[in-house]
Amino acid sequence: MSGPAGAGAPDWELLFRPRGIAVIGASADLGRIGGQPVKYLSAYGYPGRVYPVNPNRDEIGGLRCYRSIEAIDGPCDVAIIAVNAKAAVGALRECGRKGMRFAVVLSSGFRESGAEGEALERALLAAAAEHGVRVIGPNCQGYLNLENRLYATFGVLGLEPQLRQGSVSTVSQSGGFGFSVVMLAEAAGVGFRRIVSSGNEADLTAPELLEGYVDDPGTRVLLAYVEGVRDGRALMRAADRAVRAGKPLFMWKTGNSPAGRQASLSHTANLTGDHAVYRAAFRQAGILEVHDIDEIADKTRAVLAGRLPRGRRVAALGSSAGSCILFADRCTELGLEMAPLAPETEAALAKMLPAFGSPRNPVDVTADIFNDFGAFERAVDLVLRDPNIDQLGVLYAGLSGEVAHRCNQAVAAAARRTDKPVMLAWAARRHRAEAAYAAADDAGIPYFSSPVRLANAAATLARFAEQRERAARRTLFAETLRPESAALAVRPGALSESESKRLLADWGIPSSRDLIIQSGEEAAAACAGLRFPLAAKILSADIPHKTEAGGVVLGARDPKELQGAVAAVLRNAKAHAPQARIEGVLVSEMITDGVEMLLGVVADPAFGPTLALGMGGVQAELLRDVTHRIAPFDEETARDMLAELRCAPLLFGYRGRANADVDALVAALTRLSQAAWAHRDRLLELDVNPLFVRPRGLGVVAADALVRLA
Repeated sequence: MSGPAGAGAPDWELLFRPRGIAVIGASADLGRIGGQPVKYLSAYGYPGRVYPVNPNRDEIGGLRCYRSIEAIDGPCDVAIIAVNAKAAVGALRECGRKGMRFAVVLSSGFRESGAEGEALERALLAAAAEHGVRVIGPNCQGYLNLENRLYATFGVLGLEPQLRQGSVSTVSQSGGFGFSVVMLAEAAGVGFRRIVSSGNEADLTAPELLEGYVDDPGTRVLLAYVEGVRDGRALMRAADRAVRAGKPLFMWKTGNSPAGRQASLSHTANLTGDHAVYRAAFRQAGILEVHDIDEIADKTRAVLAGRLPRGRRVAALGSSAGSCILFADRCTELGLEMAPLAPETEAALAKMLPAFGSPRNPVDVTADIFNDFGAFERAVDLVLRDPNIDQLGVLYAGLSGEVAHRCNQAVAAAARRTDKPVMLAWAARRHRAEAAYAAADDAGIPYFSSPVRLANAAATLARFAEQRERAARRTLFAETLRPESAALAVRPGALSESESKRLLADWGIPSSRDLIIQSGEEAAAACAGLRFPLAAKILSADIPHKTEAGGVVLGARDPKELQGAVAAVLRNAKAHAPQARIEGVLVSEMITDGVEMLLGVVADPAFGPTLALGMGGVQAELLRDVTHRIAPFDEETARDMLAELRCAPLLFGYRGRANADVDALVAALTRLSQAAWAHRDRLLELDVNPLFVRPRGLGVVAADALVRLA
């Protein structure tokens, strides 16, 4: 379901800084859904006018109550609609006639409730389109703008009139849980700016709201809680814009169970679950995925410090060897490098540390150094100035009192002399270290309660820095090498292997040398031009999984063995699927010098053509070593995919093997992404398994293929 046709781009200032807000269905009981927005808007400091609308009341919450929408006598840009679903349609139409530009429909009973509700939602959108009204919801909990104390909401956030104001803006498809995430993150020190519960997203969607946050100068960090999006590419474009603007987008994606996977003919679709596609999109567009509230709070505070590292090299310095070791372990797990310090740095540290300390990374300064806070500051400064280090973690364990205060002052002084990120792992009880915490807060130095949480934050900074660098030099969707025509002169449905391979050849992906025969008696004469060993495979669009049907025999070494193999696959196929249309038997030269890979495409309903690359062969689904990207993309993205595979070393001379033709694999993957995008209206599914990657200079060969077209 799409938004109102012709409604136009939103004027976000009218939504978040409206001159007036009408509450349609306002209740005199200020504890009810229709009463809470009246109470919060009038009591919490919203500077605009509030217009309760209820035909049965003269006054609500100390405010004049209007008998109708038409009777509203002042400027009003937003309507909060809190009447039942059937009445909401007419109310929205009246709001449009009155000139209101936004409607926030709190009411449930729309698409989420079944066919009748879906019809009501269509009617709601038609009314919105008629008058150019943009709609949040329905079935939502409203929105807030803490900058001007606008609480157009009901529920948990309305009970917190002093929510911490900051620069994080959020959208959540879940009202109740999404708002509780905001409340708990705020309690952990995160300040918020604009908060929207998007509900059914009949009109305004999470990607569109995120686009608005990118354009908002007061928003520095974006946060989204989503179960799914209808337009995944719009989400990716919003994220890409956020990265380019230096605004991290953290996303908590739920609804990731394998129950949502769609049955399919190919290996590729079986290996491409909903969450796998979302994760691919997140990596490609620069979205930072989060999985819990503590993670949101930690990573948000890290990026709000405003410093990004130039690389993945980290150092640790602390008085607790155990904390330093734990930090180093977690950093290594996350792909960060505990880089060796420069020899001159180690030499200078060795002169000031006791003999039982360590000048190597991680640097153990021992508790003895706290007898000389000047020496502690010099140690921090030395590590930060080291050219081999991109960011520093300082680990105190439970240090408290005046010692912690002096340490934080020393760290703050050293941090002022560099632009490298400096963060703390520190578990002191707040009431035992108030001055120390204040010193860290004043200096903008983030702190975390454990070395693991510090390492997670450091990895987030490194990741976002890489995303910014990547976005600056690459386009999100690289449309190059497109086929000259997007028309496919091929019948719809599942294609046979030979038809599928011909299509691949048109897209620049070569296949094995094949021929088609009808019986075993033809084998000896027909195979004269082929090189043994040969494979015999049943050729039928009605039998996509040939192995399961006994329709494949490999390794025929001479014409006699081939004759028997052809007879066997024909016999097995007819027994397995008596009604199948059989074109014959495909006889193929076998590749014996390549690494088996899987290459595939599925038509994802949210993101469009999505490519898979993984370990191929009969073990593909067992090993599940596969990665994904959204088409179309460039060769650098293809190499990113390859780097994510556990099997990647097999292509680079593993245990004395010849290096495989990785360049040819990358080119094939890139060309397929371009073809998949160009033919997105017809290509439903493609599976190349195995794709043999031969030794360097010999290219790739598609040994088997399946294509399904609309």
